[in-house]
Amino acid sequence: MPVVRDMGNVTEGLQKMREGIHAHKQGVEIPIQVRWMANPHNIRDGCQRGEISASSVVFLVKWNKLVRKLIREGIKAVGVWYRVEPFTNIGPDSRCKHCAGWGHIKCKCSSKSVCPYCSGPHHTSNHKCNVVGCTAKQGSICGHTQEKCTNCKGSHIGFSSR
Repeated sequence: MPVVRDMGNVTEGLQKMREGIHAHKQGVEIPIQVRWMANPHNIRDGCQRGEISASSVVFLVKWNKLVRKLIREGIKAVGVWYRVEPFTNIGPDSRCKHCAGWGHIKCKCSSKSVCPYCSGPHHTSNHKCNVVGCTAKQGSICGHTQEKCTNCKGSHIGFSSR
């Protein structure tokens, strides 16, 4: 999401950003209803009080190839390059791929890595069966794995709905 630093006139700032992105012909079409991540009036007032120095804007990009390019290279608007990151809606049903916990995602996780298959202190991709002769590939679960939930310690995998 581009971080916009000039918040004097919020509506004008969005219009300038839209025009700037279109002018650079990066293949990004900014819809009419660009959304701030917070109430624009609160953003403006917070900037004027010195409490906020930046805010984020959300817009839709149609093609996956372009999404990857923008995340990798950023986006230029009104002569300034901005960092772009994918929008992720995080809620109570979000599951972290790092610790297998609920209510957050990997980029917001401060816990140690935990395997959701066995609750071991390793990432899922490093999970392996210790039974001699088992043909299960590393990172996959097999019938030998004693499932243990990282959340409730029950006998099921950590991302089970049980």
